[in-house]
Amino acid sequence: MQHVDKDLLSIQEARILVETARDAQYLVQDYGQKHLDQIIDHLLEQIKPELHHFVEIEMAETKRGCEEDKRSLLNQFLTELAKDISNQQCIGDLVKDSAGNILQVGVPLGVIPVILPCENVVLTTLYSLVIGIKSGNAILAIPNPKALKTTCQVVKKVKQICEAKGLPKGCLNCVEHVTEYGIKEVLTHPDTAMILVIGNSKYNNATINQKPIIYGSSGATPVFIERSAPIKPAVEAIIQSRSFDCGLLPGAEQYLIAEHVIAAEVKAVMQQSGAHFLSKEEEQKLLDVLQPKDNQINVACIGKHAVYLAQMAGFSVASDTKVLVSEQQYLYEEDPFANEMKCPVLAFYLEPDWVHACEKSIRLLKEKNNGHTLAMHSQNAAVLSEFALKKPVGRMIVNAPAGLASLGLNSNLPLSMILGGFTTGRGISAKNITAADLTYVRQISYPVNEISSLEKVDKALLEKVLRKILEK
Repeated sequence: MQHVDKDLLSIQEARILVETARDAQYLVQDYGQKHLDQIIDHLLEQIKPELHHFVEIEMAETKRGCEEDKRSLLNQFLTELAKDISNQQCIGDLVKDSAGNILQVGVPLGVIPVILPCENVVLTTLYSLVIGIKSGNAILAIPNPKALKTTCQVVKKVKQICEAKGLPKGCLNCVEHVTEYGIKEVLTHPDTAMILVIGNSKYNNATINQKPIIYGSSGATPVFIERSAPIKPAVEAIIQSRSFDCGLLPGAEQYLIAEHVIAAEVKAVMQQSGAHFLSKEEEQKLLDVLQPKDNQINVACIGKHAVYLAQMAGFSVASDTKVLVSEQQYLYEEDPFANEMKCPVLAFYLEPDWVHACEKSIRLLKEKNNGHTLAMHSQNAAVLSEFALKKPVGRMIVNAPAGLASLGLNSNLPLSMILGGFTTGRGISAKNITAADLTYVRQISYPVNEISSLEKVDKALLEKVLRKILEK
């Protein structure tokens, strides 16, 4: 009976929150972009003193990642977001012609539930709420049960700040009684306009929900070091990216592919930069801990430091070890290190040349359905073009740490914590998701033949006048 009551409570809460969000969004439709931008500016300034506390709560609740890295990423990302988002026009008149006629109008979609992950909880939740406000939508946050406390506290504080600045009550909300029945009620509710799913493919079924879905996924990113690349900077970028926040960044590298001619140098620099190459015995011990059954990663290993993983597996590594590396001669069927791992583990593959490396990258991307992000270190424009044209991925990172660059930090990609997963077979977009993706564009048409019609009239009139003159 207690189980049934919890489900009923969740369903009832879901209905109330969606309908409240619907009513609030009707009010937000009258807000202009400038008004919403003022709310966002106020939020990003007022939330700063709370970030340290939120990260502490996240670490205590999820026990995933590195607290120092999370703080660093929050500060860097939100600083860039404050500058970047103010320049975006998402709703209202987007394009006008020279006469001042409106040609395109950005229109909010309505109520958008966001199914949130239990990694990068604070930043992902904040970003989802910010782009919801920016695009004039109502956002209903659905926490991961393993990050319920953190998510609810972040949403509560954001609501408080934004409502004090004039955002209608109910426009931002959080499901507090999370059950499968409640989630289903939200996703299938007639007032739900679109579903935003981050990192949970369980809910990526548009057929069942009958709603468009944007899926923000993580990907086991292949990275290729081609012989023309400066090896030391390339290796350091890869190690930094893979170890950052203990491997939790959605675009972080997992497969390292190097040409055979530079393999020895790459391996030496990796070892100098904090990589521990596993012996066969250590590999098996690590796999016994990482994937005890069904090739699924042990959740106790997600977001753990490399040294901690080695201790769990029963072998010792240097205290400054950043990543654990399995050296493989080739990709084989059921290769356990080819499965996605949200922890600082790298698979190192050798290839004779860039052509074979290109083929290996495609195989890794297609066989594991991880066409998410590809990284490349090279100074050879022809090779870079070949990879860019042929790889089935949503984004390609060149000569930079893929984990941070894929988020749009120090790169020309749109700044986003939600990396579209269409190329992994999920969702409707492969892009970095921004506020504009939560709107549609209304196009306005004006007659284009008025001038030509007038020209025809004038010509006919002129011919008539000339004929009269000739007759005389």
